[in-house]
Amino acid sequence: DNRAMKVHLFCVFVNLLEDGDVINEQQCNETDTLPIHSSQIRGCDEIEPKWFQNAYDIPLHQMFADDTVWLTMLLKHYDTSMQQPMRQKLMFDAWFHFHPGGAGTNSMRHHFVQVNRPVKSVPGPMDGLVQSAINDYATYSKSKNVHTYSFEKKLFHALHNNGINSPTIKEFKENWAMANAVRTFMKDENSMLAVIDVAGGHGALGALFLALSPKCKTAVVIDPAEVRGKDGVQKAWGQFWQSDSANERSLRYRHECLRTGLRDELNCMLSKQKIADNHERNSSPPLFPTNILVVACHACQHLTDETLEIASEYGVNVAVMPCCQKDHDGWWKGLTKRLVKSNNTESTSLSIGTVMDLLAAGKMLGWQTGSSAGVRYRVKMKLMDEGISPHQNRMILCRAESRESGRKLQGGKEESPKVLAHEKLTRAYRRAHRQSKNEVESPVNTTEKRVPVQSIALDKLCVQSLMTGVAIGAALAFLALGSQRRSLVP
Repeated sequence: DNRAMKVHLFCVFVNLLEDGDVINEQQCNETDTLPIHSSQIRGCDEIEPKWFQNAYDIPLHQMFADDTVWLTMLLKHYDTSMQQPMRQKLMFDAWFHFHPGGAGTNSMRHHFVQVNRPVKSVPGPMDGLVQSAINDYATYSKSKNVHTYSFEKKLFHALHNNGINSPTIKEFKENWAMANAVRTFMKDENSMLAVIDVAGGHGALGALFLALSPKCKTAVVIDPAEVRGKDGVQKAWGQFWQSDSANERSLRYRHECLRTGLRDELNCMLSKQKIADNHERNSSPPLFPTNILVVACHACQHLTDETLEIASEYGVNVAVMPCCQKDHDGWWKGLTKRLVKSNNTESTSLSIGTVMDLLAAGKMLGWQTGSSAGVRYRVKMKLMDEGISPHQNRMILCRAESRESGRKLQGGKEESPKVLAHEKLTRAYRRAHRQSKNEVESPVNTTEKRVPVQSIALDKLCVQSLMTGVAIGAALAFLALGSQRRSLVP
């Protein structure tokens, strides 16, 4: 039962006339303000007009909850545009979803406001001001098609047109922001042929990859609990990825702990490669580790750590947004407090959540992370808009890359970034010490090169000087021996 009440609102600017003033029709045609006597504005059974000299005196706390959104937006818009020679009209569509209880509850569950591009404001005859506004909106609707929404808005309205309240508006915005951040970082759609949503609950994040990425074939949601709303996501968004039976794409739920469920799903997905290699099944393309993406939005600290650990063992792409960070070993909490105390300013302090997220990102950057699977990780941390998630908004994005990949040189040989960095350091060392290429090949070998330099110097010594030194040494030894013998005589 999707009951809704549709309301059309029109903003009319009036100029109150004193008693006895006559309306000037010519003046009405030259301005968009309607001259009117106060007695012409009357109430009805449901509403009684009340005048306020100052907008800040409007008792919003005694009005419907949605008035605090659209009315304040409208007043702000026209307060700014009053200074302009031609006032721009504000047109918007808004949806407000209230909690049950009506006026007694007066609480919004969520809302959505879409501001439409206004038609150029042209002053018209004041005797038909309201009708002119209706005509303007009708013209705008036909020419611009106000119901042509962005894909984000289509997904949002699909949820609530089906009466689905899970995911909530906050969860929807978080999942939308994270899905787009991950897609931008991964760049290649082949990195998301299969998506595993860990601790996904209703599965909105995994479903968004199916809807957004044309090449994504399957999304699996792993969560031990059967949460409310999982069927709703399939019902509302299935239309966006179920195009034809020949290109079947699926959203599956697996109610199991990630320790066993994630490993088993990765084993199943990667086993398709072995089957395809044996020519036993050619209906679906083989999946490689770099074709799989594991995601987790608002996963607790230990879930985040285990997700990253398992993903790196298999060498697949992974993206997480941790929450509820805790220092279980207690090694970093004390340092965080000392940093806050030494900085003595709140703006430069590091929270324990930030420190733990940085450590998690550092683990993925480790030299040996992913080595067993033959990959290394390119890691980036991005922040979600604080208006969507104010505190736990740090996303750790990890793209798996083959350890054998490098830069191709002219001869067709590939060199890794470490080799290229070492060559760059060697050139810098040579310039700093003004050495030629023949004298030194790298800073590491400088000690070894000094040995032949010293031997060359010995070869160039004068023979006469050498014989003189030997003679002096023999004379000193003879004198020392004679002195020793005299001291032994009784």
